Amino acid sequence: MTTTQKEATQIAVAERDTTLNPRQLRFAGKIPATVYGKGRDPQSIQMDTHTFVMHLSKGQRNFSLEGLGATPVAVKAHQVQINPISQQVLNVEFLAQ
Repeated sequence: MTTTQKEATQIAVAERDTTLNPRQLRFAGKIPATVYGKGRDPQSIQMDTHTFVMHLSKGQRNFSLEGLGATPVAVKAHQVQINPISQQVLNVEFLAQ
């Protein structure tokens, strides 16, 4: 029996706008997130809510983050924080691979 690893989905990200608090960022349609691991310093980023939720609902956990430098960063969604009442994604922690 062989296991296949799902292809990494590309997601466009940007450095987090620190002038907005996380609630304002979510209201603007963005999700605050953090990328860490594999010898990297933790980096705060933001990404489009609709794009991330669409892929997450299909079971996708492996992503390729574009916009953090010259080459895309391969990551795994390590922890996804969801509001239990509204089911809104509040925050994501990505582990670099």
